[in-house]
Amino acid sequence: MEITHNKTNHVFEFSEGGNSAVVEYKPFDGGINIMHTFVPKPLQNKGYGAALVKHTLDYARANHLKVIITCPFARVYVARHKEYENLL
Repeated sequence: MEITHNKTNHVFEFSEGGNSAVVEYKPFDGGINIMHTFVPKPLQNKGYGAALVKHTLDYARANHLKVIITCPFARVYVARHKEYENLL
């Protein structure tokens, strides 16, 4: 699974079969706000949304960024993966 980072549009993206799943974020001084996760129907229930959120959180950790989460899907992901709570 290859996730690309479009820094201009502030998204992490995965594409397969002409469909794209994305995590949109908004940067702020010293951090990012995870705004939205979108996975189109053909890619749903395959773990792509979780992989995108994990990738985004790992990016924040590697770059010493604080994280605010507006996206409900990402909020649930962090609640289930306590190792990311220290980023909040």
